[in-house]
Amino acid sequence: MALDSERRREIRDVWILILAALILRAAWALWSHKFWGYREDWAYDDGAFLGMAQAFLGHGTISATHPPGYSLFLAPFLALGGDLGVSAARWVQMLLSSATAALAYRLALSLKLERRAALAAGVLVVVHPMLVFFSVRMMSESFFLALVLGFLLLWLEAWKSGDAKFAAWAGILGGAATLTRGVILPFAAVLAAVALWRRREQARWLELTLICGLVWAAVLLPWTARNWGVYRRFVPISVQGGWNFYEGLTVDPDEIRFKRATAMGEESRSRGLSDVFEVDAYFGAKARSWVRENPREFLRLVAIKAVRFWRPAPERPHALWVRLGAGTFTVGLFLLACFGAWALRFTTGFWFLAAWAAHLNVLHAVFASNLRYRLPLEPVLAVLAGAGLAALLRRRS
Repeated sequence: MALDSERRREIRDVWILILAALILRAAWALWSHKFWGYREDWAYDDGAFLGMAQAFLGHGTISATHPPGYSLFLAPFLALGGDLGVSAARWVQMLLSSATAALAYRLALSLKLERRAALAAGVLVVVHPMLVFFSVRMMSESFFLALVLGFLLLWLEAWKSGDAKFAAWAGILGGAATLTRGVILPFAAVLAAVALWRRREQARWLELTLICGLVWAAVLLPWTARNWGVYRRFVPISVQGGWNFYEGLTVDPDEIRFKRATAMGEESRSRGLSDVFEVDAYFGAKARSWVRENPREFLRLVAIKAVRFWRPAPERPHALWVRLGAGTFTVGLFLLACFGAWALRFTTGFWFLAAWAAHLNVLHAVFASNLRYRLPLEPVLAVLAGAGLAALLRRRS
């Protein structure tokens, strides 16, 4: 009976978190991008995803420069046409963003955190400024985040229970997340390395890792085969590595935000490069050449970018009040997360979350970096912050 009561309470918590998050995101949608339709402000690359979604519907050419996952998600909604299609996609996306609060709550419970710590994690996701901001934009962040949290939750469940079906489902979501943003693909190797390192926690570690990896690869196979048929090249996700490598060789905010990508486009056109593979190869070679000639400067850049990955606030052109508000929230989140990470360091499954944070930090210290690229870590930080808050409250009592 007590178990049933606890289960009902958890279900109630989940729905309250989702509803609170959806109300806040709907209010932001009304304030910034309208309830109905969409107001493009050209601040981010929303148009690339919308254009590729239309290409999947037969209106344009499918590009190899962006992963297909988010545009495939958008396509059925855009098929409805006009404001109806865009609005339906945005509302479903806002619901997915709201569900991340519930997923963070479940992830906290999966780590054996008490209810108040799990609720704190969910509430932090509900009110997180960056998560609210991107929930209404036609960009892949919110969709990717829901897939990543689902993947982490299922993998930790597989790791705790030794149940192969959870590992298989984790592989499905890992593959879907990879098709949405390629940054998670190298994490498959990191995941396997952590499983090897922490194998004393789970006797079936090798079987779980193999099942997850094989299913993950199977999800990527149709898109990879399609690209081979079209391009006669091995393209499991997209063609961006060389471009992103060269684009990331700067720490100047204005150059990152506006200048470098524009200059790279002009340079490729001036050299008569129109094929995406040629463009990517050109800038990849240019980046590698610069690194060989300036190894110490490259290491300095990487170190600076590794630190800047954790900057607490967005930069201009966001308003001062936005930067101060977001920065204050993030500093508090970071401090609580540090306490939580220390409290959870011996918890089964914790090191997979730590590895995800380290993986993204290293990746974006080398390639292109922007504050929104830290978004896939924010719910994990919220879970750690919930644990940190609970640990501090226990000390006080």
